[in-house]
Amino acid sequence: MNIEFQTNDENKKVELRNIKEVGPDTYECLACITSGWLMCERQFFFGKYYAQQFLQSLIEMSSSFSGVAELKADYEEQILAVSCNHMGKVVVSGEFFEHSELAQSIEFGFATDQTIIADLVDQFSKLLESHG
Repeated sequence: MNIEFQTNDENKKVELRNIKEVGPDTYECLACITSGWLMCERQFFFGKYYAQQFLQSLIEMSSSFSGVAELKADYEEQILAVSCNHMGKVVVSGEFFEHSELAQSIEFGFATDQTIIADLVDQFSKLLESHG
């Protein structure tokens, strides 16, 4: 299954490709990020608990137009976040770290609008239902 954060701008895009379960509480996928000139494809893990919390935060955000939803795993230093303010401005952001001989990291963020929220609620609901 794939999940795409629909922004209607090819220069602002997050796609979680080939999401699959890799344990009773964890998903794995390829996170494909385009944020202006910055592009990244990175293995991304996120926990089922965090996916459920992410969905719940998005549902609340869809009516209150405020809040933050975070998608991550307990044991990884990587995160995707969606935040919204009362004016309907939505910011998609994230950080990825790799600890190795030569450590690397990437941080990104871009603004979009509240139209992204309903589609994310639908996609994450389907993900969680299909892997009940």
